[in-house]
Amino acid sequence: MKGFYVFFTVLASCFLVACANTENSGSGSEDDQFAIPMMVTYTLNNGKGWEKVSAGLQGWGDGVADFSLANEQANIKVKKKASNPWHIQIKRPVALLEDMNYELSVEASASEPSNMVIAVQQNYGEYITYFYRTELVGTDSKLYTYEFTMPSDERKGTFSIMFGEADRGVSYSLSNIKLNSTY
Repeated sequence: MKGFYVFFTVLASCFLVACANTENSGSGSEDDQFAIPMMVTYTLNNGKGWEKVSAGLQGWGDGVADFSLANEQANIKVKKKASNPWHIQIKRPVALLEDMNYELSVEASASEPSNMVIAVQQNYGEYITYFYRTELVGTDSKLYTYEFTMPSDERKGTFSIMFGEADRGVSYSLSNIKLNSTY
């Protein structure tokens, strides 16, 4: 029986070493160490991975809002109108593939008709925009669905929903937030 335990311990150790080996045999560049997943689905995920942007509180712009992201529901209340839509937003990082088709969907309503912007763009440099749509959101909940094809790989993209054009006191209620790859 002791021989079995020794054999098992050696086998388990080899397995752990193989699993822990993350060294890449490539050139060591960032491209070798990061692969964009082929099929993806990004959701609200109870707010995990999402950034709440209120530029007036963060010192780089104006616009202030309160955010609640939980139970696959996002609630945003504008406390101070912004001069740009992106000064109040929720956003999450995304990695996207060239020539892949993507579908965006957001179910939204607002306490009074107000603009909402849905965007996918770079989150650095020139902030190249891959998808951008402004919608007038009404008081009745409506599902907004869009499709687009990526013109190039984007490792450091962002999926954003922006509220900076809304007047003070406007509240948005969002659900069914999704960005997923399709064929």
